[in-house]
Amino acid sequence: MNPNPTLSVGVGGRSLLAVAVAIVLMLGLIGVMRVGGGGARPTAASTAPAAGGAIASAQGPSPVVLTGQQAMGLVSFDPSLLGYHVGFRTGRKDIRAQIDRDLRKITVYVSPGDALHRVAHDIAHELGHAYDARYLTPLARDRYLQARGRPSANWFPGFQAADYTALALSDYGTGAGDFAEVFALCHAPSPEFRSTLAPEPSDPCSLIPKPA
Repeated sequence: MNPNPTLSVGVGGRSLLAVAVAIVLMLGLIGVMRVGGGGARPTAASTAPAAGGAIASAQGPSPVVLTGQQAMGLVSFDPSLLGYHVGFRTGRKDIRAQIDRDLRKITVYVSPGDALHRVAHDIAHELGHAYDARYLTPLARDRYLQARGRPSANWFPGFQAADYTALALSDYGTGAGDFAEVFALCHAPSPEFRSTLAPEPSDPCSLIPKPA
């Protein structure tokens, strides 16, 4: 028989208390480890590549834009020298290109099967109009018409539409259209010459007045 049961109970109580405290501390440590490990572990969503980015990079430029960019590489005149931007859109039946002088923008309409030299010619033709508006004075236009053997010809069509859409054919019969065609001959490797005002010149670049 234990002569001192009270002491035995006291020691046993302290042991149980120590064990309980140890268990609580251990459970707390395990909880902290789980929280820390969970935050550092990557999820499937975070490691998966962005599908949208992969699709965007695979698309690239459209055939219209790609053809336009390739044709732009054939044009020897830089549109930025005139402050213009050249854009490309799907072809139209009524017009091949147009210029917006207010926005300083040239739009070229590219159709399937268009030869690069033809698209380059369209670009350079519109750049010729931009060059005309920027650098040619009335006196310079008169001298140009004299050099082309058509001193009495009108410089612009019957009315100056923003893009010559309504008078696209008559544009080629005016000083402005002829100048744009001569400019295109000078700055694009195209065999085309669409002016109806005067014959194709043998040295087109010599007819273009230099910037003042």
